[in-house]
Amino acid sequence: MAIAVVCTEKIKKGQKEAFLAHMAELIRLTQQEDGCLAYNLYEPEGGSDTDLFMIELWESKEALEKHMTSEHFQRLVPGGDAFKEKPTEIRTFNRL
Repeated sequence: MAIAVVCTEKIKKGQKEAFLAHMAELIRLTQQEDGCLAYNLYEPEGGSDTDLFMIELWESKEALEKHMTSEHFQRLVPGGDAFKEKPTEIRTFNRL
């Protein structure tokens, strides 16, 4: 069953470009993973300096779990916290 994940990111003022640069490797490597259907950062229409959303789509819960234990996830995700105003809010959804 497909799984969707929406991560809400509240970025510190003036840190958006640095955060995007930090996340570029994670996005590139994750998009190459087996089971990854989509993995991209989005901003609200009209742009935002502080609000970003990672929207992910996975073939299965197992593919998502494998992603979260990958070397690049373990190495890069914690480093992104330096650019955030508050911790990431994560919501997971099952396809109907």
